Amino acid sequence: MKYGHFDTEHDEYVVDRVDLPASWINYIGVENWCTVLNQNAGGYSFYRSSQQGRVTRFRPNSVPLDRPGHYLYLRDDSDGDYWSASWQPVGKPLADPLSSAVAGEARYRTRHGLSYSVFESSYKGIDASQRVFVPRGEDVELWDVQVTNTTDRPREISLYGYVEFSFHSIQIDNENFQMSLYASGSDYADGVVEYDFYYEPWTYHYFTSTQSPDGFDSMRDSFIGPYRTESNPIAVERGEMGSSQATTQNHCGALQHRLTLAPGQSARLVYLLGYGNREVATRVRAKYSDLAEVDRAIEDLAHYWQAKKDVYACQTPSEAMNALINTWTLYQAETCVVWSRFASFVEVGGRVGLGFRDTAQDVMSVIHTNPDKTRARMEELLHGQMSPGYGLHLFDPLLFDENKRDDIPVGVKLPTVVPGSASDLVHGLADACSDDHLWLVPSVVEYVVETGDVAFLNQVMPFADSDLADEARDKVLGADYAKRFDKAPATVLDHLMRAIEFSADQVGDNGIAKGLRADWNDCLNLGGGQTALVTFLHVWAAKSLRDLLAVQKNMGSCIARLDEIIATVTEAANRELWDGEWYIRGYTRDGVKIGSKDSPEGKIFLEHMPWSIIAGIADAERGESSMDAVHERLASPYGTHLCWPSYTQVDDTIGYVTRVYPGVKENGAIFSHPNAWPVIAETILGRGDKAISLYNAMAPFLQNDMAELRGAEPYVYAQFIYGRDHEFYGKAQNPWLTGTAGWMYTAATKWILGVRPTMKGLVIDPCIPTDWDGFQVTRQWRGATYNIEVHNPHHVSAGVAEVEVTDKTTGPGSLPLVPRETDGPYKHRHHALVPVGAPGHTYKVVITLG
Repeated sequence: MKYGHFDTEHDEYVVDRVDLPASWINYIGVENWCTVLNQNAGGYSFYRSSQQGRVTRFRPNSVPLDRPGHYLYLRDDSDGDYWSASWQPVGKPLADPLSSAVAGEARYRTRHGLSYSVFESSYKGIDASQRVFVPRGEDVELWDVQVTNTTDRPREISLYGYVEFSFHSIQIDNENFQMSLYASGSDYADGVVEYDFYYEPWTYHYFTSTQSPDGFDSMRDSFIGPYRTESNPIAVERGEMGSSQATTQNHCGALQHRLTLAPGQSARLVYLLGYGNREVATRVRAKYSDLAEVDRAIEDLAHYWQAKKDVYACQTPSEAMNALINTWTLYQAETCVVWSRFASFVEVGGRVGLGFRDTAQDVMSVIHTNPDKTRARMEELLHGQMSPGYGLHLFDPLLFDENKRDDIPVGVKLPTVVPGSASDLVHGLADACSDDHLWLVPSVVEYVVETGDVAFLNQVMPFADSDLADEARDKVLGADYAKRFDKAPATVLDHLMRAIEFSADQVGDNGIAKGLRADWNDCLNLGGGQTALVTFLHVWAAKSLRDLLAVQKNMGSCIARLDEIIATVTEAANRELWDGEWYIRGYTRDGVKIGSKDSPEGKIFLEHMPWSIIAGIADAERGESSMDAVHERLASPYGTHLCWPSYTQVDDTIGYVTRVYPGVKENGAIFSHPNAWPVIAETILGRGDKAISLYNAMAPFLQNDMAELRGAEPYVYAQFIYGRDHEFYGKAQNPWLTGTAGWMYTAATKWILGVRPTMKGLVIDPCIPTDWDGFQVTRQWRGATYNIEVHNPHHVSAGVAEVEVTDKTTGPGSLPLVPRETDGPYKHRHHALVPVGAPGHTYKVVITLG
């Protein structure tokens, strides 16, 4: 069944039925402040850190499933009836969206947009809307509230804005009540509820509004009342606030406004939830009391996202691809880069920081729309790289920032939990994952290609262990191992070469990469085993760096070394890993094959298979055979399974995957993240129909009419879908913060539509379904704009037959065709290579396939 629809004109997903089977959330904020809200305004806010900077409270995995939230209550003061602008928490009986409302029923809908959500209600002749957004440049969340009397009589309506404040540290808030209940306080003055952390006198939050309130509460229990919930707060029920304020206990921000509305009259006011003290609140409130400033902030946010959308815009025969690529997948991928992995309704701030492999992959997809943030993330990852070359698997980059706590008084030892030091993060080889560092190499390459910022390769960056004392470093790495590596800060290029060399060093006698703690598949705990995936990734990373250095001067020695590694690893991979129809996944520490036709369970794995093609290791015959096996054994209507058959017998030489229920996560589920990789592989093989079938199976847009089964939002990808070996087959789990978004965006934009920058120019190399007549793409790159038209008169999947480029200053001209991957195994077609254009110029590029 459909619970909502895509409004592509306004870049919104509209929830028409708010009684969803699960929470469908949105992320609000693009700088320091983040709010995570669902269709019923349930959720929470944090400032900078979801672990150490919580602003409002959230009770995860509870009943109800989305409490508390950022609520606006309305009360008819003539009869005491009350409701909320979002359906919950009051939960009035819902009117059928397709029929007229009857007495006692209410109409609700929610509009999730790009960094804002709007909650709309219509009840008893009162229309209300609550637009929640965070203006750029301010650490404040605004609720732009509008209320309209649609009846023919005057109405007396009270509004109540309400949030429950959280102790800023989530661990203390959830576990240490002897501190969280006694270490913070709240008070009211001049229209502002100020919430303070007395132990940390630099930390304040506030709740205020642009109109003087008629009542307030800053104590949760006074507003809610005993034996009540957010559904029936006593202050709203009786129409009078408690004027509560105190030090200690549980705190809230609650403000009442009484309105008198003539027939047809509307009222507008703004609630403000922010970071800072009363002085800050007063300044920000004064600014947004001018409602024109609110409108400008809304418009500014729209321009911010439109500018990103304009960098790459497509128009294809696929409605799903258009909506996802132009809006929702880009939005999700940007969200992952800005807010990482640990702030959702599943991960609610108990962990914090950057996952090395996750972040390195996330940044790769949105360099063109967010070059500053992606570069900052890369610098954080480079600082999180150890001098031998591997990455810190999970780390908080704030711990490398000497200015992270400038406001802590000298000599004061806080009783609360604060981040430790960088030395607390550093780990040795025993805890290193074999793949983390390799993802960083192509990410940096993509950054240089996109921006032309070759100088970034010469920027000097510290290693994670650069500032460690020698004794401490020897303890972590072992004295003999530590001596092999200079810990002094080094250039970005040196960082990348150390990543490549680390993998070259960590191989078995057969030349296949050691698994170390784990590779991308964390549940294949290979410690002592070997991994095909990292073997293939090693070649891919080395080739990407080689291609970048090939157009630079004085890089002969680096290129020669990379060529040596590529040749050696490619030969070993084809010698040791081919199993007759597909490549095995690797070896256990006992030398037993994993992912082999001879394996009793887990005969075939997905995640490594496409990389043999993407890296150019497999020849065309082996590549097609491997992908045919993926389609035959792993594909499904909901996406491609991670392995088959699922493990049912525990075997710790294989790993934790054998202790996971069949059909769940890594054990035979449809793990979404690697589903993009076979899409890319099929385009490299030239099989566009197969590529689009894999893309469509995962596309959430195409699952909009199956909410009862899917559960998760139809506008974003989820971490995994339950596999065919589980009773929840087809149900999506853990939406939003998944690398799937970035990779699916890359698969569609750079490989299906085939528009991707290189150091030599803009490659146009589509691989599309044979039933497409063509498509259009607008791509901004290095200051120039390329308006690309692709025509497919012969209904082929791939192969460029003609290219025409028109510059507004020089007129039309033709370009030579370029053999695709002339040094690789896939020579079946040509592509177009458009030279780097002049900044400010617009080029029309017409491509004919054939």
